[in-house]
Amino acid sequence: MKSQGAFLVSVFLVTIILACLIFPGSAYNAILYKNYIIRYDRGWDILCDPYVVKKNDWIYKLIRQKGEIAQKDFPEFLRIFKRINPHIHNVDRVRPGQHIIIPLKKLKQGSMPGQSSGVVTIPFMNIPNIPEALKKYSAKYTVQKGDCISIIISTKYGPFGTESYKQGIKLFRLINPDIKDLNRIYSGQTILIPDPNILNQPLYQSLFGSSANNKNQADSNSSIIANKKTLESSVSADWDKKPKSLLSEVARVLDAKLYNKGVYYFPRTDRRDFELDLSLFPFIELEDRTRIIFSMTDKKQESELDFIKSFWRHLYIVRIAPGYSMEQVFDAVFQSFGKDVSKNHLSFLDHGVKVEVRGKWIYDKSAEAGNRVRHLCISFIDNPGEFTPGSILRYLDQNNIILKEILKDKNTAGQKSNNFLYNKSAEHVGIIAFSDHKTFVNDLMTAMGYKYAPNVSISFPYAGIQIKAASNLVTRSDGNPFLIDFGDLYGDAVHAIEKTGFNIIQIKDNDNFHIIIQKILDAMDIGYTNGPTFLAARRPAIHNTTLTIPGFLVAGAGKPRILLSFTTLHNEIIQFLTNQGVKIIMIEPSKKIT
Repeated sequence: MKSQGAFLVSVFLVTIILACLIFPGSAYNAILYKNYIIRYDRGWDILCDPYVVKKNDWIYKLIRQKGEIAQKDFPEFLRIFKRINPHIHNVDRVRPGQHIIIPLKKLKQGSMPGQSSGVVTIPFMNIPNIPEALKKYSAKYTVQKGDCISIIISTKYGPFGTESYKQGIKLFRLINPDIKDLNRIYSGQTILIPDPNILNQPLYQSLFGSSANNKNQADSNSSIIANKKTLESSVSADWDKKPKSLLSEVARVLDAKLYNKGVYYFPRTDRRDFELDLSLFPFIELEDRTRIIFSMTDKKQESELDFIKSFWRHLYIVRIAPGYSMEQVFDAVFQSFGKDVSKNHLSFLDHGVKVEVRGKWIYDKSAEAGNRVRHLCISFIDNPGEFTPGSILRYLDQNNIILKEILKDKNTAGQKSNNFLYNKSAEHVGIIAFSDHKTFVNDLMTAMGYKYAPNVSISFPYAGIQIKAASNLVTRSDGNPFLIDFGDLYGDAVHAIEKTGFNIIQIKDNDNFHIIIQKILDAMDIGYTNGPTFLAARRPAIHNTTLTIPGFLVAGAGKPRILLSFTTLHNEIIQFLTNQGVKIIMIEPSKKIT
């Protein structure tokens, strides 16, 4: 059985296109739609279906019925489900009436209209003949003497002039297209009366709009849509606005909850309960239940905080002074972690691309069961222009690295990024297969935008006579040409041609694509970098992400930068590079030359 995710992006979209072509102007034609929501999870946009649990439902039953993710990788589906439904503490115990969201499909950035808004509307059914579809929601009626349509409709839909009455009249007109004048019906005539229950059907919402229904739906799903990870509350007058904002930021960055109001009681057998005043000693709680208590007053009571360790196993006590900056607060937090935060550099290889991530602090979050460790990399930046682009944030997130960047001495409401419009034009990305040498060179020069003329007749003097031959001509940016020979010229012929003023390079049978490209680039006399490194953000490399890509970065005069990549690049890396104005040509070394 095909997955619902597959239908969403294929059958549904085909249906809407075909419906528009086949029934372009029909008044008796409707397409039903369904709203889905988008949730961000670890570098991916997840297409989700809001669902209200019914009697005899259980999660594993729903998983079997829905979604591309479930069919491809059940454990991954279950992990995503748990993360986007934090209110479901036990997947084996759900109650009728609970609101959940079911992950259906991973989406690439910008692959669906309206994706960035968090809600997408997808067509799923075409109804080519509305009157026929409405008939099953109607009843036959024989007109009696003295009847009129307004009275018949008002008895079922409400008083004349009300909104429900108007809806009833619209339905009556659709279901009785032969009645042109509602004031002219006759005794004995058979008409169809629409049942008011049709107002609750999806068909009706498609015909007459669903603003009221959508509003109610949004209210009922509010517990799903709202998902704030940081609990912020007011603090006592003992803490001024700056420490409050500092701790809120610490909690936000560490994906923790902040508790800074009220009193927390710890029982003691020999004396009165120990009272932790959260206005004086606020604490944050991390996802793995690690707790950090902040202290900046009352040293006598601070000495008693060790008592709490008998209740909270993973507890750190951090002493901060009133004048601390944001960076000093984070320093104090990570110093308390000790050896758990001892590195500021991560690196990994992704299909030959070397990715290096450097930050002020790198903290390994506890791994979920059956999942890899997640790394939290935190850095401070000087201005908003230094934020890492969203494409790189998503790419790193998919590789279990969460990048958090904080503006120095400024309170930021959340992670921002240098997002640019992704130009998906085919002219920015090309693929060249390395087959035979001649075809490869022809495709390469064409893709790079240089004039290439194969099998050009040339004439040159040799041993006192004029020799004619054929070669391949390339015109450089400065207008000067050179020749490419694939082993057709022998002996002293090459030297004789060079004496006439032509530069010539020779491609040998055993040359691989790397050598061929380098020979051509050298002959073209243009700047290039072998194995280029790209900085992800506009800031120094000390606290930045770098991507080193196997291949050549070419910077021709008057031409855009061209990356000749020797590997297939991830979609997010392609988006990042094209946003930087780089044209990408990926070389596929799939075929060997023998």
